[in-house]
Amino acid sequence: MTDGAGPGDDDIAERVLRAAGSRDGNGPVRWAAAPLLTAGLVLDLCCGTGPLADELPAGRWLGVDPTARNPLRKPVLRAAPWSLPLRAGAVDGIALMLVLPGLPDLDGLFAEIRRVLRPGGTLVVVVPSAVTRSAAELRLAPLLSPVHRSGWLHRSALDQAGWLLAAADFAVLSDDRVPFALPLPDPAAAHALVADLPRAGVWPPDLPEAVRARVAAGLARRATPGRTLPIPLRRLVARR
Repeated sequence: MTDGAGPGDDDIAERVLRAAGSRDGNGPVRWAAAPLLTAGLVLDLCCGTGPLADELPAGRWLGVDPTARNPLRKPVLRAAPWSLPLRAGAVDGIALMLVLPGLPDLDGLFAEIRRVLRPGGTLVVVVPSAVTRSAAELRLAPLLSPVHRSGWLHRSALDQAGWLLAAADFAVLSDDRVPFALPLPDPAAAHALVADLPRAGVWPPDLPEAVRARVAAGLARRATPGRTLPIPLRRLVARR
């Protein structure tokens, strides 16, 4: 959640993820952690403030972040995800939460993941989804369709993330999509979300200003108490 982020972006990412919910009352962080609950040591790559640590058994979380600006949870190693200070086969699980589309060296990343993840270990990747499916998404499609068209370093790491994992020699066990939603009670909330979602990794970090302004204005017109903004996410579970 931190690659290319500015000061305070880690806090924004956690705040956005904690505010998002689904119909069953689950949130993105707990949803991401679920396949890793029975793993031993879990490596959280580009962990930011480390919200995933709160959902895992005590002593089984290790964060890695290139900047380690806000290590609210510990232990956190300061390292690039393609150059990890860990021995081969050191961890039982790895999580990549909303960072894959923005990382520059995917070949190096997957090579390092294969090295440090023990044979049979679990890899969980959570990415935004650009495909429109739910009724709420369809209603907003004319306004939101330009959001994911540009601004991603690797747009293929959204709804084609399964192909990337398979090409990197991982067996994809599941690929689930959940339309999480964020409250949209008033115009101020609409403008705040348009500012925060790119910084949280849910929308492209380099979203053009013209698109931001148009989307903010459109959401502000629709904002009302009880209304929500869909943020569909995909969770892929793979095995080494």
